[in-house]
Amino acid sequence: MLLHTSNTFINYNHKLKEADIIFIGIRFSGRALNSCSYYGSTIVRESLKLTEDSERLFEKLKICDVGDIEPGTSFETMSSQIRDTIEEIKNQNSKAMLCLIGGDHSITLPVIEALKPKTIVQFDAHADMRSEFLGDRYMQQTWAYHAAQKCKIIQVGVRAQSREEIENAKNLNVVQMNPEEFIRISKNIQNPVHITLDMDVFDPCYVETGLPEPDGLTPKQVLECLQKINPDSIDIVEISDNRLPSKTGALAAACLERMWNSERS
Repeated sequence: MLLHTSNTFINYNHKLKEADIIFIGIRFSGRALNSCSYYGSTIVRESLKLTEDSERLFEKLKICDVGDIEPGTSFETMSSQIRDTIEEIKNQNSKAMLCLIGGDHSITLPVIEALKPKTIVQFDAHADMRSEFLGDRYMQQTWAYHAAQKCKIIQVGVRAQSREEIENAKNLNVVQMNPEEFIRISKNIQNPVHITLDMDVFDPCYVETGLPEPDGLTPKQVLECLQKINPDSIDIVEISDNRLPSKTGALAAACLERMWNSERS
């Protein structure tokens, strides 16, 4: 169910059928360690408004902000609503770049089930390759394990993973690399491409996120990687900030704008 919002970040909200970028919020935090991720789409919208050069960028883009999906606390209900919403949007506009803002990282699994990319590029501190966690098969710690059985996953920035996750990644041919290695191979990525950006990929000095891991990537490293990709879709998750202005929201907004510029280049 879409909750259409009047508090959008653009002066003119283009019609869905004519848009080349479609913005969707997904308010789901499930069993996330930090429930502030529920408000991620609000934080990003407000941060986009505060970006100094956003007006010039938005003049060149046809953006449709369709509002938020608020699917409650059940993973099954959330997954069904995400798949149905994406199918409805794709039936009206199959060419636009979809930008989905969570929410915790479990939202990515139904997103890729609906979009069916050939490749997922995952920017993340954690591998998320557990087969289950705390007795649940479907959580933010397990989504990549299930997704890797459907398409190729390239992980950038992973620095915290269990022995099980290392073994699962090996068995499912998940490739892990640093930003420099990714930039070298970026031209060879098979399309269509979905980017999933967990904000904990950044060093904790730059962001507020649910499960911070030291020795993370810098904004420059991530933005340089994003500039090398022309994705068909993207999700940004684990924006666990609860204040404005938000340094986490500002960085998420910068990542979106970098890819939107890439889309138009």
